[in-house]
Amino acid sequence: MITGYGHFAQLAESLQWDETTIDLSTDIESWTELEDTEYDQILGLIAGFCIGETSVATHLTSFRAAASTDDMMAEVFAAQARDEARHARFFDRVVREVCGVPGENLTERVDALRDRISTELVELFEERLPAIARGLADSDEELTTAVGLYHMILEGVVLTAGQHALLDALEKLSVPMPGMRKGMELVLRDERWHIGFGSRVIQSADLVDNDLEKILNEGSKAAWAWGDLISSKDIEKVDQLHKRRLKSVGIKFW
Repeated sequence: MITGYGHFAQLAESLQWDETTIDLSTDIESWTELEDTEYDQILGLIAGFCIGETSVATHLTSFRAAASTDDMMAEVFAAQARDEARHARFFDRVVREVCGVPGENLTERVDALRDRISTELVELFEERLPAIARGLADSDEELTTAVGLYHMILEGVVLTAGQHALLDALEKLSVPMPGMRKGMELVLRDERWHIGFGSRVIQSADLVDNDLEKILNEGSKAAWAWGDLISSKDIEKVDQLHKRRLKSVGIKFW
């Protein structure tokens, strides 16, 4: 069996950052100057991250509990959950301070943003992920299956596609938003090690071809959940990246 989860725990510790220290003052000034198409895309992507990261931060506790027989793996899941909670806080800062989304708390602000994202994206994070987490808690679901959905599909494809799309959109904006860009770059840095950890878990498991094929096929479809917030060209890039990751853990496509 492939081991070495301690590397990810050390990496997580070395990459810590504080979302409250990111300066959003320029972003706040720029927000009211966005063109309509820019406004719709940026707010739509941020809305998706608020829903996705909030759900992930909540349900990763089940992954840690399911890894109880491997203390180091459980520690890495805990470190990842801390990252995801920080991501959720950062995006909440953005919607509250920059976008001016109303609400007394994150839940209310997320509800105010729901019409900005597709039902497919909501289903992935608020129905499928919780169902997987419940299965882990009840011992009805294999940890590797859950990692396949979350790390390889939700993080490796869906969130990665949105993150790259947001960075690309921020690069092309008519006005500067350095704070949002800085935070997004830090989030993406965290997600890279998360996906690497998930890949290691998958590689260490004895999966059958049907399981691997399911991860491949679902991942290829999942990025389309963003709808027209992401270009088809960008989705194809993420799909190719997904296939390369799976090939690296031993999946053969032909």
